[in-house]
Amino acid sequence: MVSSLVSPCEIRLLVGLGNPGSAYDGTRHNLGFFLLDNYVSSKGGSWSRDSKCNGLSAEIMIANRQKVYCLKPQTFMNLSGNAVRAFCDYRKIMPSSVLVICDDVSIPFGKFKVSTIPGNAGHNGVKSISNVLGNGFARYRVGIGMKPQQIPLDGFVLGRFSEEECAQLPSIAQTFKNNIEVLIDKGVTKGLNFIER
Repeated sequence: MVSSLVSPCEIRLLVGLGNPGSAYDGTRHNLGFFLLDNYVSSKGGSWSRDSKCNGLSAEIMIANRQKVYCLKPQTFMNLSGNAVRAFCDYRKIMPSSVLVICDDVSIPFGKFKVSTIPGNAGHNGVKSISNVLGNGFARYRVGIGMKPQQIPLDGFVLGRFSEEECAQLPSIAQTFKNNIEVLIDKGVTKGLNFIER
């Protein structure tokens, strides 16, 4: 599903959201980290500590030789905006050239929505970024499924995927890679018409 209200410029920065540290590896809330890790690896990129912000960054080149930055904030989810703002200020990147990748409990597992419409959908990482950048950035939200009624929200998002869900993650990552290539190549607004559903 796609939706658009504003017209972002070309994508210059991909931001994957998650929590740093091995204790959070493989959790639902770190899906943004996972997808961006896979994408950077597929492009031959590597992560390094960025001295200009509290984050890990990488640079990749796509087919048309356009450079795209990638960032994984290391501030913990609720303060993600601090790292993103510092990176954007240093690299002179406008909010309209940022695409944020995150998990979403309101979307069925493995499905996704790309949107430029303002709103954080209850996601604290997106909310933090909105607080410092405004709402001009795009969002690539990937579903982790609805939480069971008996489990608190934080317990669900900080829990790990089931074996069945883990088996589907490579396919989700491949769809993400294909879609990101299109969105980078064509820009978010035009690219919405060409990405996989």
